Amino acid sequence: MITLRKHVFLCYTLQVVWCVLVVAEEWTVTIPNQISGLMGSCVLIPCSFTHPSAYIPTNVAWYQYSKLPDTAPRPQLSVSEVQREGGNVTVSCAVLHTCPSSPPSLSFGDQRGVVQGYHTEEIQGRWRVLSTISFVARAEDHEKVVACNVTHPGGQTAAGEVVLDVSYAPRSVSVTGGSTVVQVGTNLSLSCVSDANPPASSYLWYLLRDGLVMPLNHSTETAAVTDLHPDENAFHCTAINPLGRSKPSCSFVVTAEYKPSILANSSCFYHTGQVICRCQARARPRAKVLWMVDEGPLFPSSDPTTSPQNHTVMDIWAAEGTYENVSVTCLVNNTHGYDKLLLSVFVKAPPTNVSISQLPARPLEGEKVTLSCLGHSHLPISSYRWYRVFGEQSVLLREDSGSLSLSVTRDVGRFRCSALNEMGECSSDTMAVNVEYAPAILPLSFCSGNDGQVRCECVVDSHPVAKIIWTPWRIQDNQTHNITDLLNWRILRSILIGPKVDDMGDVLCNSTNEHGSAFLKLPFIAGETSAQRSLFYGGVGGALLLVLSFASFLFWRFYSTKRRDCRVALEEVELKGALQVIHHDPTDCPGNTLTLTVSEEDFHYNVYDTGYSVQV
Repeated sequence: MITLRKHVFLCYTLQVVWCVLVVAEEWTVTIPNQISGLMGSCVLIPCSFTHPSAYIPTNVAWYQYSKLPDTAPRPQLSVSEVQREGGNVTVSCAVLHTCPSSPPSLSFGDQRGVVQGYHTEEIQGRWRVLSTISFVARAEDHEKVVACNVTHPGGQTAAGEVVLDVSYAPRSVSVTGGSTVVQVGTNLSLSCVSDANPPASSYLWYLLRDGLVMPLNHSTETAAVTDLHPDENAFHCTAINPLGRSKPSCSFVVTAEYKPSILANSSCFYHTGQVICRCQARARPRAKVLWMVDEGPLFPSSDPTTSPQNHTVMDIWAAEGTYENVSVTCLVNNTHGYDKLLLSVFVKAPPTNVSISQLPARPLEGEKVTLSCLGHSHLPISSYRWYRVFGEQSVLLREDSGSLSLSVTRDVGRFRCSALNEMGECSSDTMAVNVEYAPAILPLSFCSGNDGQVRCECVVDSHPVAKIIWTPWRIQDNQTHNITDLLNWRILRSILIGPKVDDMGDVLCNSTNEHGSAFLKLPFIAGETSAQRSLFYGGVGGALLLVLSFASFLFWRFYSTKRRDCRVALEEVELKGALQVIHHDPTDCPGNTLTLTVSEEDFHYNVYDTGYSVQV
């Protein structure tokens, strides 16, 4: 018996017994023990029997033993096991009945789809009516109730239903996170909400800032954000389940407000008899501008200009007068704080903080370098001057340009520059051009012995400073060498002192830096004292210094008498035993040659400037 809900109908049960006079055991009767029918519907009761051949049945009698109530059976419903968005889904509805000539009708209400019906005979006097409806599943069909209504010929009705379970990829994704206006530095917790079956199992997070999409290091439904940048931060998320991933969510824009920050272009200047100060700041929400002059009281801005696009405010303060200097303070504040800046104005002042920069910073000998003259001036710098420095004297090299290019040697010399505006001139400190080169062992190196001791000196010119390694003479086990290093700018003087032995041999001085190496065998000069050697080289050095000082004086005197706009080409000459100054431009500056006698041919010294080339 099938039990259905919703509608209860009066029915009765026919108990039918086939009664015959049995005179032999071969009589058999086969009928259903029980058949359920509906009020107003027909019932077809099957009956079959066997009998002995000697007896021919002439009459059949039917009996009804009882009449009982029961209800119209509910239909049996089933649905496809796989219900996926975009796939076909079939819902089946079946009911049993006892009247094949008038079967019940089945319907699926307003459910769209293709309907098919089937009518089949079951055992024990029952028939089965089956109706199916097929349709393409949509995500909207998830958890939808599909009903099947049964109507029997007698008017009795019954109904059944099934709930769809449609699986689909995530959709309708959105980001939530509480307040959308916070202060910079606030921690924020965001959630990625999506509609999916099964629910989303992983997530992708993105931040859109200044037109760039940046992935965030989060893969869960919630994301903790601790580094909000000023202004708009647009967050997006994508939800993923086994059936696919969603489209990126719409932007969840979080506006990060911040206290004012005064911009670097805020300044004061002097123009047409007025001191004019401009203060510009970036702030959100909008900020107010206040001014203070020479430590006086604060007063509000006049008519500040705001720019909603970049969230800036700008105000101008101006005053008549011929101030020598004035201190103006700009203060900008909003609900999150304030910022202030002291603007010092030097009206009609010469340039200040003049200095020289060198590029490259570590050139090798023979390479080109560029010197740049830098300075700060409230009135624009109009021109520059470059000087080469010889002791206490300075020779003007060129004007106008703020840079000077040189091919450098180890003795390129020292320079200074001046920056000029309409109020005056300011000079930089003297700067020695940094030049790097491999070691060179100077002829001043020697070995001598006296009073049972040997003294060797290795004099090395290098930059950076070289490392000196000695290979000294053999000595006894209980004796040692004493090494002393003396550094004077780039000249390293290494002194080796040890006991004198019978077979001295040669002493090797090996000098090395990152650019190369040099070595020299120092022969032992018997009987010569260090004092004698020092006196000799001191005399030579003094003579050379005197010659060079005199030559430098002549250069300065000669050049200072020429026009400053005299620009000449140079040629470097290599001479031994004489000093020459050669000038190569007879059109502007007639050439002059100065010849001086030098006592030692092996020693050389270079002097360079824009007008001359000197080599000894």
